[in-house]
Amino acid sequence: MDKSPTNIEVPARHRAWFVDRPIRGVPGPDDFRLIEEDTPRPAEGQLLVRTIYISIAPGVRPLLPYASDRPDVAGDSSTGRKDASKDHVPNPMQIRVGERMRSGIVPAMSAYSGGAVGQVVESRAAGFAAGDYVFGGLLWQEYEVLDAPAVLKLDPADLPIEADLTLVGRSSFTGWVGYRRFCNAKAGETMVVSAAAGAVGMLVVQMAKADGLRVVGIASGADKCRFVTEKLGADACIDRTAEDIGEALDRLLPEGVDIYFDNVAGRTQLPVFNRLKPFGRLIVCGMAAEYNGVESSTLPTGMILAKRLRIHGFVVLDHEEDYAAFRSDVARLWKEGKLIYEHQLYPGIESAPQALADCLTGANGGGKILVHMSPDTSKG
Repeated sequence: MDKSPTNIEVPARHRAWFVDRPIRGVPGPDDFRLIEEDTPRPAEGQLLVRTIYISIAPGVRPLLPYASDRPDVAGDSSTGRKDASKDHVPNPMQIRVGERMRSGIVPAMSAYSGGAVGQVVESRAAGFAAGDYVFGGLLWQEYEVLDAPAVLKLDPADLPIEADLTLVGRSSFTGWVGYRRFCNAKAGETMVVSAAAGAVGMLVVQMAKADGLRVVGIASGADKCRFVTEKLGADACIDRTAEDIGEALDRLLPEGVDIYFDNVAGRTQLPVFNRLKPFGRLIVCGMAAEYNGVESSTLPTGMILAKRLRIHGFVVLDHEEDYAAFRSDVARLWKEGKLIYEHQLYPGIESAPQALADCLTGANGGGKILVHMSPDTSKG
């Protein structure tokens, strides 16, 4: 064990998850290896952080190796064009067999792109000291070395430290950007939100209701549907595991749909798309149903033309300049009691693969999924 007046006791060894093989369908515990190794040490300008929480999100699945054909969840913007050299396409970087598993989708390029929250145990960077709580880090492991510029210092007196993975985390930011920047929502309109009980959907549902829209959610199972209506305030919620989505929409929204905020694509997409009104909006946020290579969807372009629909896909990485405004807006609403944002904890590093599987299949309860890696001393 190392110990000094400016640092916290650090174990000589720690554990980390690695990708063990190409994965068929939904990832499971047998697709990863939990390895004990020497605890890393920071260099000048770096921090050693004890991981307390890691974020689990479905968007990491397309980055993992596939045992069969990789589903086309990104498309190719250059198709049919001779020169696409100026296209800006974010590169999330694949995770290969034998590499460390990540909680974040992309390598940390700013203080807002991490997938973990932890406590500094050794600092070799100005402005940080042992004991500070920070947002940053990407890996499914117990200790991680981070570059100081890619870390955001947290104040537990302002918000709970896990809020940077939940309330003001990447998923919540995604929902905020999609709703505020692209929905062009107006009071009295109708809106459908898929994966409405999930990390993105639960923020979108509440923002739409606050703006006076009639909101119908889609979720997996009766418990999640009750969460969407009773806690989030949606007008109704369709259980995609027990109901025909088209028939349910005809009953609930016979006049049609103005906005579809789509987090899942797959077989859920077309029934909602077919019920969009003229000048309706389809906001393509995620494709969780397609990440495992089981489901796919096809949109009829003739209908897009006939209805003059506006379809807007977006990647939250393009909107880092909005992060400060998002954080201020959502934190204020939460402190005023106008917003809830729930999360579900999976205990211990051993539970991380199962947490990812449940996230991808909808087997978890409502809310954002976190893995609780080590004690949260910020709560006393």
